[in-house]
Amino acid sequence: MILVRPIRNFIKLSDYSYKLIKKCCGGDRMIDLLFHFPSGVMKRASDISNFSARDKLTVVITITDHVPPSYRGKPYKIIGQTNNGDIVTVIYFNYRVPYLIKTFPINSTLTISGSAERTYDGIQISHPDIIAPAEHFKYYVGTEPIYPLTGNLSNKTLKFTIHSLLKFIPKDFDYLQSDVREKFQLPGFYDSLHGIHYPKSEADLTLSSAFRRRIAIDELLANQIRFTQLRNTLTLSSALSFSKNGSILNRLILPFELTEDQVLCLKEIEDDLKSDKAMNRLIQGDVGSGKTVVAFISMLIAIENGLQVAMLAPTEILAWQHFETIQKLSDGLNLDIDVMLSSNRKARKRQIKDLLDGTTQILVGTHAMLEENIEFRNLGLIVIDEQHRFGVMQRFALIKKCKYPNILAMSATPIPRTLLLGCYGDLDVSIIKQKPSGRMPIETAVISTEKIESLIARLKNMNTQIFWVCPVIDESDSLVDVNTRCEYLQKSFAENDVKVLHGKMKSVEKDRIMESFKNNEFKLLVSTTVIEVGVDIPNANVMVIEHAERFGLAQLHQLRGRVGRGKEQAYCVLIYHFPVSKIGQQRLQLMKSTDNGFILSEEDLKLRGAGDVLGKEQSGFNSLRFSDFSDNYSLIERAEQISKVINIDSEDVKNLCEIFNRVSNECIV
Repeated sequence: MILVRPIRNFIKLSDYSYKLIKKCCGGDRMIDLLFHFPSGVMKRASDISNFSARDKLTVVITITDHVPPSYRGKPYKIIGQTNNGDIVTVIYFNYRVPYLIKTFPINSTLTISGSAERTYDGIQISHPDIIAPAEHFKYYVGTEPIYPLTGNLSNKTLKFTIHSLLKFIPKDFDYLQSDVREKFQLPGFYDSLHGIHYPKSEADLTLSSAFRRRIAIDELLANQIRFTQLRNTLTLSSALSFSKNGSILNRLILPFELTEDQVLCLKEIEDDLKSDKAMNRLIQGDVGSGKTVVAFISMLIAIENGLQVAMLAPTEILAWQHFETIQKLSDGLNLDIDVMLSSNRKARKRQIKDLLDGTTQILVGTHAMLEENIEFRNLGLIVIDEQHRFGVMQRFALIKKCKYPNILAMSATPIPRTLLLGCYGDLDVSIIKQKPSGRMPIETAVISTEKIESLIARLKNMNTQIFWVCPVIDESDSLVDVNTRCEYLQKSFAENDVKVLHGKMKSVEKDRIMESFKNNEFKLLVSTTVIEVGVDIPNANVMVIEHAERFGLAQLHQLRGRVGRGKEQAYCVLIYHFPVSKIGQQRLQLMKSTDNGFILSEEDLKLRGAGDVLGKEQSGFNSLRFSDFSDNYSLIERAEQISKVINIDSEDVKNLCEIFNRVSNECIV
């Protein structure tokens, strides 16, 4: 298919330009460039008597004179005149005289375009970005797209390359039949790309434009089709109906009672496992609502029926956390539980053997368990934690290892209904809102950076462990980094009572520090958001988040959920640094007013859009590149309606999914 072919099949590029473009657009296929949309527009005006300072001025002039500077520091001037007799002076501060003489020969007539200003002796254009033959004038008047750029890549080079590629796309090229486009009032695929790359105004680049809506709907449609294919794969897979028999569950003693929501969720899971169809369920639960316990009991049902269980976590810290939690919960049940991490390859040979002969009943791990050489004897249940950090194809990778595929996904990030349909349309959903009894609400305070000293004084006198989160690892001009803050806090606390943790540290070092903190060997942990999910330190009852105005509501809520996991009163302190945007102020006020993650996720969606709610900035989530659900839920509905009237097995639809392959299939973490 033409859109997934390399750009060098169509146009000639120098190696230097090719590398810059590939880096800027994220690939070297035609679709990588055509899907690299402009971020704005620039107007090139042609009326000398009426142009604004924001415009670039395009004129045709005849060169009449060259005026070298009389001394260093003055510009080189090239004098020109329009057909109407207007004087236009082209000036250069950094110049090579031979180049200027060759480029602007006396008596030559040229098209010049660039930043212009009106002076006492006419029009002055500094360092024009367009110098072309006079007859090219018409090409440099009107609205011009401005693209996001990388390194030394110029807008001119990227625009020329993209516009050249567009010429190779047939004007009737489309994935949807004309009757479908007419029914849903959609512009053509080619027309949409052309309209986006040749915008007439800023409005053509917004999601409200018909062109952008068409591409967004195509993306959502490709997602819907992938979900349908995944669901069909599970439906067609060999399903094994099974239910609990009590051989293990009757020996399970939990140190607490399950909430009503947990009991209901387990009932839905049991009904799925009893049915003749493979389970494909998502547990949505607020921070600390007890999703892991529900997943663990589901694991025991599978094990009672002679099946193995795999639990996939996005980070090694979280995998270890689950491994330890499951070990504690299964005390006395005589289960064989193992953990598989990329950092521990020494145990891999033994682990592969134990999986194949069925010795290992529960395997907790990271992406390491997705490797092709990892096989199970009788895998019957897959549990995926932090669902939004994994792509559809990663689920496929585990399903292929599963004799009887049943998927139970979990998300501690409450996902608004509008996102559930667009991002996880293949999953049934269970919701746990209640928290275990005995937990006190976390008190949240909002303070300015000016009150840090008084905060530190109070923290020194508190008999509890403390998290202190900073937004960046490395030193920054505008943000406080973990190392700087750690050194500052060590002056107030004992030096050995404050340690630092961040994502650039080796796994062994991170694990050592977390284990030490968990054992209450030091008081204060200064960290990045690496502790955002899964970390359970019951003795830590204070969470301080610095530059809280820079975080989204969902992430602030996740961080706050790291404390208050015991019986003691917990506190969250949000420190803001001036200036604070209006949206930042709204976030902080919402965090102070409610601890309901579902309310906060809906508000976060309104404030920031879908990508950030699902962690795009922090975790690389990129499965919805062209859509913003915050006020365009109708797009999801439209995509769903289209998916029901097209043949998803047709060649055109397969091609549609293929061009969104990079967006949908890439490894999210």
